[in-house]
Amino acid sequence: MRNVKELRNELVDVFSKVKSGEMDTTQGKTLVATSNAMLKSAQLELEHSKLTGNTKNIKFLKTD
Repeated sequence: MRNVKELRNELVDVFSKVKSGEMDTTQGKTLVATSNAMLKSAQLELEHSKLTGNTKNIKFLKTD
């Protein structure tokens, strides 16, 4: 996964698979927890950039 858009698409796929029974809920929860950690990391990086006045682009948040 290269960016937040790909992560979102993957999570939609996970949701569909759990809902249809193709994936068990334990695996789905693990994937969601991992995605939350990825998002939290990007959020911390964004907050750090704001606090330090750094204008560095965060690659994970770019969707183009």
